[in-house]
Amino acid sequence: MFIKLMKIQSNGNHTVSLVESYRNRAGKPRHRTVKRYGILEDLEKNDPNIFYRLKEEAKRLSVEQRGRQTIEIDFSKLQEKSIQSYGHVFLETEYERLSIPQFITEYQENRKSLYDLNSILKLLVFSRVINPSSKMKAYREKNSLFGEFGSIKLEEVYKSLGDLSLMKDDITLHLHKTIQENRGRDCSLVFYDVTNYYFESEHQGGLRQKGVSKENRETGIVQMGLFIDKDGIPITYELFPGNTNDLSTMKPILQKIKKNYNLGKITIVADKGNNSGENLAYIDNEDDYYIISQRIRARGTELADIVLDQEDYEWNSDNTFKSKTVERDRDVKRPDGSTYTIKEHLLCFWSKNEENYQRNKRGFLDEKIEKFINNPSLLNASNSFGVKKYFKKLMIDKKTGEVLKTKPTYLFKQEKYDRDIALDGYYCIVTNDLTLEPLEIIQHYHQLSKIEESFKVTKSDLEGRPIYVWTDEHIKGHFLTCYLALLLLRLLQLRLKNSYTVSQIIHALKEAQMIELEEGIFQMNKNIPLLHELSRQSGIIFDRAYYKEETLKSMIKQLVYYKQ
Repeated sequence: MFIKLMKIQSNGNHTVSLVESYRNRAGKPRHRTVKRYGILEDLEKNDPNIFYRLKEEAKRLSVEQRGRQTIEIDFSKLQEKSIQSYGHVFLETEYERLSIPQFITEYQENRKSLYDLNSILKLLVFSRVINPSSKMKAYREKNSLFGEFGSIKLEEVYKSLGDLSLMKDDITLHLHKTIQENRGRDCSLVFYDVTNYYFESEHQGGLRQKGVSKENRETGIVQMGLFIDKDGIPITYELFPGNTNDLSTMKPILQKIKKNYNLGKITIVADKGNNSGENLAYIDNEDDYYIISQRIRARGTELADIVLDQEDYEWNSDNTFKSKTVERDRDVKRPDGSTYTIKEHLLCFWSKNEENYQRNKRGFLDEKIEKFINNPSLLNASNSFGVKKYFKKLMIDKKTGEVLKTKPTYLFKQEKYDRDIALDGYYCIVTNDLTLEPLEIIQHYHQLSKIEESFKVTKSDLEGRPIYVWTDEHIKGHFLTCYLALLLLRLLQLRLKNSYTVSQIIHALKEAQMIELEEGIFQMNKNIPLLHELSRQSGIIFDRAYYKEETLKSMIKQLVYYKQ
């Protein structure tokens, strides 16, 4: 017996029916409809989990009522059945290993708080993974997570955000130290990047400020700078107002972690958005190393000439890649007027793949340029994206020398365009670690993709944006829950030996559901390979199809927390 969906061609909706198999008089297998429930999309408006409920009910009926010719299901009772998630239990194993409950207990004792901050933090963090939504929705659907969340009050949820805001620096440092003690941590190579998150509301103030949105949003944004270690595990983060320049975000966090985190000598890997003289001088002066990409086209002709000079390039065997190293002194002007000199290597690379990528990215640039060369008056802000930098605005008539009183004309900068074409396929990385070979530099730099993936997970999988809260303390509290969710997922991923992506882990945790067949009796949805591996790693073995509620609670209370 099973649930069958049939697509309605006219509108794309689906009818849902209970179907059973039988054999006709000739012994051939056939299907017949036992019950029709209606349009699935309409049913889901009242109960988003109805399809899963129906599937589980069909399984149960197959076992209990096999052989009956007709079956009647009390649809109203079916809707009342409780589906609960248990995937967060695997997150809780990491949560406990990080000694977060002990930290929260000590924090609340010092502040003499009267509500259960630990349970609220678990609710917000686990909901961020299992069912990401607003704080209001997390509260309303708290009973969908198996566990003791029922006593939490809505006003306590919002109040907790203020406490989370205040404890952010202390708890992130606690987490770092605990990870070091439990499993060790390689911070010889760390990665930094900054991104921004947009808000649902257009209101601005505090951290919410109008800035350069990476998603071209018109609402206010907040900037987040993030450090991760060699294994992709977050170290710490910092929030900045949305109008903060990316270049100015790295140094404040570096100063904080160098002072408090005892990282030792580190190599910082970052992209060109963090390549400023002030940042590099600070890193070098701290006797640390940096590996940071270098803009070519925006740095004038001197750097482009170095890159395009073919002397000293070494090619690979199939002529698809070449590189060279140029040693140079970099002079940085300090705010006090003095000069700081860094001895660094400029590593220049060219690859065929990068050339193809850049030329494809340019798209129809040549056609657009040709169009505007022939008719410069068509050039304006709305259609000049990627093109206007190749045109110089002229307010003086080239022939007469007179000041133009009408619309300006444009002169095509052929030399700049030719130079940019010649630079296709080239990229540069700078480092003050003069001992590294070019391929080592590339290998380290390419690992920066780990932090880009972390931002993608936070934004998409955890739905960290849009942000619905609006006060600074609530914004800070919100991001701490996102950070903790990311940290727990990364630790689970590492425990699984990086055999699965974070998205795959989240999907499995969401699939970990059980349906309450009758009061206190649950049927587990456990036919998910990744859940079996998580069970083995976490010391929680769900090896039966049915469990009593008290048995499940007892198993969870007896979780095996151990240090690697």
